[in-house]
Amino acid sequence: MGKRRILVADDDGSLRRIVKHNLTQRGYEVLLASDGAEALQQFKDDPPDLTVADLKMPGLDGLELLREIKRLDKAAIVVMITGHATVQTAVEAMKAGAYDYIVKPFDREELQFVVDKALASKSIDDGTLRLRQQRADRASLTNVVGDCGRMQKIFDQVARIALTDSTVLIHGESGTGKELVARAIHTASARGQKPFVAVNCTAIPENLLESELFGHTQGAFTGATADKRGKFEAAHGGTVFLDEVVDLHPGLQVKLLRVLQEKTVDKVGVATPIPVDVRVVAATNRDLDDALNSGQLR
Repeated sequence: MGKRRILVADDDGSLRRIVKHNLTQRGYEVLLASDGAEALQQFKDDPPDLTVADLKMPGLDGLELLREIKRLDKAAIVVMITGHATVQTAVEAMKAGAYDYIVKPFDREELQFVVDKALASKSIDDGTLRLRQQRADRASLTNVVGDCGRMQKIFDQVARIALTDSTVLIHGESGTGKELVARAIHTASARGQKPFVAVNCTAIPENLLESELFGHTQGAFTGATADKRGKFEAAHGGTVFLDEVVDLHPGLQVKLLRVLQEKTVDKVGVATPIPVDVRVVAATNRDLDDALNSGQLR
């Protein structure tokens, strides 16, 4: 088998050279494009195994490039580079079909990890995909509301999402089974034998939610009579499901973003961040555009 080919699109020449150097050392063949239009033409001429594109480029920007690539090939794997680590950026990229995104500044290890993971997902054969689909079919999805055609699409999406370790946002009306879909993703994933911890963000008083999510030490605040492990620590190795995530206080959304980026939690009363290995699956019944525009979702 020849070298895996990666197309890197960024208008920053120095960043292109650094990325090419790092990925070439990893054994990949790297193609370069200085803007979105050039990258799109290269993709049309000879599609690569993976595209890495900056979100902000003159002319055809990263999101437009992503949409055009997915229009040409729905199975194409695209990783976005962004200098703005916001939930809005992630939502836009993931809605458009990005596999994952990397936040500037990033180091060589992070770049190589994301690229390796993306290409590994592309390499999984149809037999593995069918196996994951069978596991998803058995994962209590029979109670999800919807017609047969839509249910089959959900099964297909669950099976494919389960192959990745990306953060997931599920959007749907109340009562349609968002938690069941989240459990199915967890069950069909490599984390399936680890804990699945569900948190209803609207059911816990706001003044207690930080402690519930991240834990606290004895004496950290009035009423903290003993150490408490938070939901993220309890789910170590597995999945945390955050239902109605839009209702989180903006300050907690910032802390959640830190968990996603740095893989650590700030336990109340502890100065040193605590490492955690969890996948986050979130859900909401709110209109995402309205939540973003109003500032409810960051």
